[in-house]
Amino acid sequence: MSLWNGILVEYDGGAFTTNYISKLISNIKSGLKEANVEAKIVQSDSKLFIETTQIKEALSITQRVFGVTRTMPYIRTELRRVHDTLPSVSERFLKQGFFPMVKVRSIDSKSISMQEMAQAFDLGKTPNLKDESMKTIDVSVEVVGDVCHLYADHLAVVGPGGLPIGAGDRVICLVSGGIDSPVATWMMMRRGCPVAILFAYFPMGGDESDLKRFISVVRELRKWHIGEEMQVYVYKHDQNLVVFRKTALRFTCILCRRMMYRVANEFANIVKAKAIVTGENLAQVASQTLQNLSVINQASKLPVLRPLIGLDKEEIVKIAKHIGTYEASCIRVSSGCTPIKGCWARPPKPVTYASLDTIIKIESSLNIRELLERSVDSLRKFPDEWFTS
Repeated sequence: MSLWNGILVEYDGGAFTTNYISKLISNIKSGLKEANVEAKIVQSDSKLFIETTQIKEALSITQRVFGVTRTMPYIRTELRRVHDTLPSVSERFLKQGFFPMVKVRSIDSKSISMQEMAQAFDLGKTPNLKDESMKTIDVSVEVVGDVCHLYADHLAVVGPGGLPIGAGDRVICLVSGGIDSPVATWMMMRRGCPVAILFAYFPMGGDESDLKRFISVVRELRKWHIGEEMQVYVYKHDQNLVVFRKTALRFTCILCRRMMYRVANEFANIVKAKAIVTGENLAQVASQTLQNLSVINQASKLPVLRPLIGLDKEEIVKIAKHIGTYEASCIRVSSGCTPIKGCWARPPKPVTYASLDTIIKIESSLNIRELLERSVDSLRKFPDEWFTS
């Protein structure tokens, strides 16, 4: 018989509107249903009580729902039975090698005092007293009316925080098989934005354009995108790169990004998105100078959001490891030829300070409209089953 009656979910009640709370509950229900977890959700102040017998499965969901600040198992008992229940709970902890220290968080009841509640954990009546091998744990107690809840703080899991997905507008995320763009996508999800992912496919070598890597990365991101559909699209970008390299080799990176932005803007019209999100980071690579980013921006009608703009690589890697995308981004590419680090189309010496006038002049010599139309025509939606584990 399980010791626990369900899962407690905490969120930032002071910052959440009624709509945010409703969306949080809806997302949790969606995640539990998809995981085949039978549960009932009860709201109380800035907490949600998920009544379920599937504790482990429910915890694995709630700790990945955006908007959740903390989640843990709880024990529920009627106040009139507390003197019978709590000593037996203490004994269960003692047998597991834990010595419970009671912390009464709050009492909102006329039936019992804090002192009486603490005395209910009368460890002196148990045959097993604390010894040196035992680990002391905090057991928090809250009483509201005629109901008492107990939480073992050492079992608490910190949630991702942020806002529930769906609280914000949809955004287009340019995602590759690299480390940065998946982290940027996760950070926008954390701000409540449902994401539509766009993958520029150029299958001529290069680890970041590898399809297997990309699928592995998206598979991890989908585990966090609970409550909303994640739309994933791909388009063919290789012919664009061939043209850019042939026309203006040193400007390839800038021409490439500007074309990606144009395709993303067209894609945004299809899925009703409000902004473009990239994993670009200021001065991380030679082409990502402030001047170059300014020139690239001019190709987008929609706002371009760069969540990683001020982070160090070590900080980005730390987040990637936390969210599970790092290992997926580091899968060794096996294409039958010598692996290429990064992008195969990257020039040996990319321009670091491009002029908008120069770029416009180069693009005027190309049929940009035809390249864009061909790219948009190649847009295809990935089947959901490609991303199921």
